[in-house]
Amino acid sequence: MAHDFAKQRPSSKAPRNRRSNHKASATKVSQSNTHWPWFFSGLLSGVFVTFLVFYGLLQPAFLQNPSTPANLQTDQVNTALPEAGTDFTFYDRLSEAEVVVDVVAVELEPETEDDPAVYRVQAASFNTREDAENLRAEILILGMDASIYEAEVLGQTRYRVQAGPFTGNSNAENAIDLLANNNITGAIKIRVQ
Repeated sequence: MAHDFAKQRPSSKAPRNRRSNHKASATKVSQSNTHWPWFFSGLLSGVFVTFLVFYGLLQPAFLQNPSTPANLQTDQVNTALPEAGTDFTFYDRLSEAEVVVDVVAVELEPETEDDPAVYRVQAASFNTREDAENLRAEILILGMDASIYEAEVLGQTRYRVQAGPFTGNSNAENAIDLLANNNITGAIKIRVQ
Protein backbone atom coordinates (compact mmCIF):
# COMPACT_ATOMS: atom_id res chain seq x y z
CA MET A 1 0.00 0.00 0.00
CA ALA A 2 1.25 3.48 -0.88
CA HIS A 3 2.26 5.77 1.87
CA ASP A 4 2.33 9.59 1.65
CA PHE A 5 5.51 10.87 3.32
CA ALA A 6 4.78 14.55 2.65
CA LYS A 7 2.08 14.68 5.28
CA GLN A 8 4.02 12.75 7.86
CA ARG A 9 4.43 14.43 11.22
CA PRO A 10 7.73 14.33 13.01
CA SER A 11 7.78 11.43 15.41
CA SER A 12 8.66 11.82 19.03
CA LYS A 13 11.66 9.57 18.49
CA ALA A 14 13.38 12.08 16.16
CA PRO A 15 15.71 14.48 17.95
CA ARG A 16 14.26 17.95 18.15
CA ASN A 17 17.27 19.48 19.80
CA ARG A 18 20.05 20.77 17.60
CA ARG A 19 22.66 20.05 20.25
CA SER A 20 22.60 16.37 19.53
CA ASN A 21 23.51 17.11 15.88
CA HIS A 22 26.29 19.38 17.09
CA LYS A 23 27.81 16.56 19.14
CA ALA A 24 27.95 14.36 16.08
CA SER A 25 29.89 16.99 14.16
CA ALA A 26 32.24 17.51 17.14
CA THR A 27 33.19 13.86 16.93
CA LYS A 28 34.21 14.36 13.32
CA VAL A 29 36.41 17.32 14.26
CA SER A 30 38.23 15.35 16.95
CA GLN A 31 38.92 12.59 14.44
CA SER A 32 40.63 15.09 12.15
CA ASN A 33 43.09 16.03 14.94
CA THR A 34 44.74 12.60 14.86
CA HIS A 35 47.62 13.84 12.71
CA TRP A 36 49.54 15.38 15.64
CA PRO A 37 50.90 12.11 17.06
CA TRP A 38 52.21 11.20 13.60
CA PHE A 39 53.83 14.61 13.26
CA PHE A 40 55.67 14.42 16.60
CA SER A 41 56.76 10.82 16.07
CA GLY A 42 58.28 11.81 12.72
CA LEU A 43 59.98 14.83 14.27
CA LEU A 44 61.51 12.79 17.11
CA SER A 45 62.70 10.04 14.81
CA GLY A 46 64.33 12.68 12.55
CA VAL A 47 66.17 14.22 15.51
CA PHE A 48 67.31 10.73 16.60
CA VAL A 49 68.64 9.86 13.14
CA THR A 50 70.45 13.21 12.97
CA PHE A 51 72.12 12.48 16.30
CA LEU A 52 73.22 9.05 15.09
CA VAL A 53 74.70 10.50 11.93
CA PHE A 54 76.50 13.20 13.90
CA TYR A 55 77.93 10.69 16.33
CA GLY A 56 78.69 7.97 13.79
CA LEU A 57 80.08 9.90 10.82
CA LEU A 58 81.68 12.99 12.28
CA GLN A 59 82.89 11.45 15.55
CA PRO A 60 83.56 14.64 17.47
CA ALA A 61 86.85 14.77 19.40
CA PHE A 62 85.20 15.15 22.80
CA LEU A 63 83.27 11.89 22.24
CA GLN A 64 86.27 9.87 21.00
CA ASN A 65 88.57 10.28 23.99
CA PRO A 66 86.72 11.64 27.00
CA SER A 67 89.67 11.00 29.36
CA THR A 68 91.81 13.73 27.69
CA PRO A 69 91.44 17.05 29.46
CA ALA A 70 90.22 19.98 27.40
CA ASN A 71 93.33 22.03 28.32
CA LEU A 72 95.67 19.62 26.55
CA GLN A 73 93.62 19.78 23.38
CA THR A 74 93.69 23.60 23.26
CA ASP A 75 97.47 23.59 23.81
CA GLN A 76 97.90 21.29 20.81
CA VAL A 77 95.78 23.60 18.67
CA ASN A 78 97.79 26.65 19.72
CA THR A 79 101.11 25.01 18.76
CA ALA A 80 99.76 24.06 15.35
CA LEU A 81 98.97 27.67 14.37
CA PRO A 82 101.58 29.44 12.19
CA GLU A 83 103.65 32.23 13.61
CA ALA A 84 102.55 35.81 13.13
CA GLY A 85 105.72 36.70 11.15
CA THR A 86 105.25 34.22 8.30
CA ASP A 87 107.43 34.98 5.32
CA PHE A 88 105.76 34.77 1.94
CA THR A 89 108.41 34.00 -0.67
CA PHE A 90 105.96 33.52 -3.52
CA TYR A 91 106.72 36.88 -5.05
CA ASP A 92 110.47 36.23 -5.10
CA ARG A 93 110.05 32.79 -6.64
CA LEU A 94 107.69 34.13 -9.27
CA SER A 95 110.07 36.86 -10.44
CA GLU A 96 112.97 34.37 -10.68
CA ALA A 97 110.99 31.70 -12.51
CA GLU A 98 111.35 31.33 -16.25
CA VAL A 99 108.92 29.53 -18.50
CA VAL A 100 110.27 28.16 -21.75
CA VAL A 101 107.76 28.12 -24.58
CA ASP A 102 108.30 26.68 -28.02
CA VAL A 103 107.48 29.43 -30.46
CA VAL A 104 106.71 28.55 -34.05
CA ALA A 105 106.88 31.42 -36.49
CA VAL A 106 103.73 31.70 -38.56
CA GLU A 107 103.56 33.98 -41.54
CA LEU A 108 100.16 35.43 -42.06
CA GLU A 109 99.17 36.15 -45.59
CA PRO A 110 96.89 39.09 -46.19
CA GLU A 111 93.40 38.14 -47.25
CA THR A 112 93.13 38.28 -50.97
CA GLU A 113 89.83 38.59 -52.70
CA ASP A 114 89.15 36.02 -55.40
CA ASP A 115 87.32 38.70 -57.33
CA PRO A 116 89.35 41.96 -57.33
CA ALA A 117 86.65 43.74 -59.30
CA VAL A 118 85.11 47.03 -58.20
CA TYR A 119 81.40 47.15 -57.36
CA ARG A 120 78.81 49.81 -56.56
CA VAL A 121 75.59 49.11 -54.67
CA GLN A 122 72.47 50.75 -56.04
CA ALA A 123 70.10 51.37 -53.15
CA ALA A 124 67.16 52.85 -55.09
CA SER A 125 66.01 54.82 -58.11
CA PHE A 126 63.67 57.82 -57.74
CA ASN A 127 61.61 60.14 -59.98
CA THR A 128 62.54 63.24 -57.94
CA ARG A 129 65.95 64.47 -56.92
CA GLU A 130 64.66 65.40 -53.43
CA ASP A 131 63.83 61.75 -52.60
CA ALA A 132 67.24 60.69 -53.88
CA GLU A 133 68.96 63.30 -51.68
CA ASN A 134 67.10 62.06 -48.59
CA LEU A 135 68.22 58.46 -49.17
CA ARG A 136 71.78 59.60 -49.93
CA ALA A 137 71.83 61.39 -46.54
CA GLU A 138 70.71 58.18 -44.77
CA ILE A 139 73.48 56.19 -46.46
CA LEU A 140 76.07 58.82 -45.55
CA ILE A 141 74.95 58.56 -41.90
CA LEU A 142 75.67 54.82 -42.07
CA GLY A 143 79.29 55.63 -42.95
CA MET A 144 79.32 54.71 -46.63
CA ASP A 145 80.10 56.92 -49.60
CA ALA A 146 76.99 57.63 -51.64
CA SER A 147 76.34 59.50 -54.85
CA ILE A 148 73.40 60.26 -57.17
CA TYR A 149 73.51 59.43 -60.88
CA GLU A 150 70.99 60.70 -63.45
CA ALA A 151 69.78 58.23 -66.05
CA GLU A 152 67.29 58.50 -68.91
CA VAL A 153 64.87 55.55 -68.84
CA LEU A 154 61.96 55.40 -71.34
CA GLY A 155 61.98 59.16 -71.77
CA GLN A 156 61.98 59.89 -68.02
CA THR A 157 64.84 61.14 -65.86
CA ARG A 158 65.61 58.74 -62.99
CA TYR A 159 67.84 59.56 -60.03
CA ARG A 160 69.81 56.50 -58.91
CA VAL A 161 71.35 56.44 -55.42
CA GLN A 162 74.51 54.32 -55.36
CA ALA A 163 76.89 53.52 -52.51
CA GLY A 164 80.52 52.63 -52.99
CA PRO A 165 82.84 51.84 -54.74
CA PHE A 166 83.65 48.53 -53.03
CA THR A 167 86.61 46.32 -53.92
CA GLY A 168 85.60 42.68 -54.08
CA ASN A 169 82.31 40.84 -54.01
CA SER A 170 82.27 40.24 -50.24
CA ASN A 171 82.61 43.96 -49.45
CA ALA A 172 79.69 44.75 -51.74
CA GLU A 173 77.59 42.00 -50.10
CA ASN A 174 78.44 43.40 -46.65
CA ALA A 175 77.24 46.83 -47.80
CA ILE A 176 73.94 45.32 -49.02
CA ASP A 177 73.49 43.60 -45.65
CA LEU A 178 74.17 46.87 -43.81
CA LEU A 179 71.57 48.66 -45.91
CA ALA A 180 69.04 45.87 -45.33
CA ASN A 181 69.62 45.99 -41.55
CA ASN A 182 68.75 49.71 -41.67
CA ASN A 183 65.47 49.21 -43.59
CA ILE A 184 66.86 50.08 -47.01
CA THR A 185 65.81 46.99 -48.94
CA GLY A 186 66.03 46.04 -52.59
CA ALA A 187 69.65 47.10 -53.09
CA ILE A 188 71.49 45.54 -56.01
CA LYS A 189 75.16 45.07 -56.80
CA ILE A 190 76.58 46.67 -59.97
CA ARG A 191 80.01 45.77 -61.33
CA VAL A 192 81.99 48.81 -62.43
CA GLN A 193 84.06 48.39 -65.65
